[in-house]
Amino acid sequence: MATIRVFILDRIRQGPREDPALSSFNPREREILKHIAEGLTNRQIGTRVHLSEKTVKNYVSSILEKLGMASRTQAAVYSLKKASEA
Repeated sequence: MATIRVFILDRIRQGPREDPALSSFNPREREILKHIAEGLTNRQIGTRVHLSEKTVKNYVSSILEKLGMASRTQAAVYSLKKASEA
């Protein structure tokens, strides 16, 4: 019983574990994923983060590849689901 208690206390101290897919994201990719989840287009994201539309497109492609997803809609749903779990 004490072993279980120690394990539980350790897990609480460590906090929530980060999703392995997100651990490889850099801060810019995380920011862009958040904007994708808001439903913004590449052009709108570019305007907000001061990047060209093409650069945003490259980031989106990288995000989709890292997540193993085919569409930005899938990435948006994933992001919203992760946000609700936090």
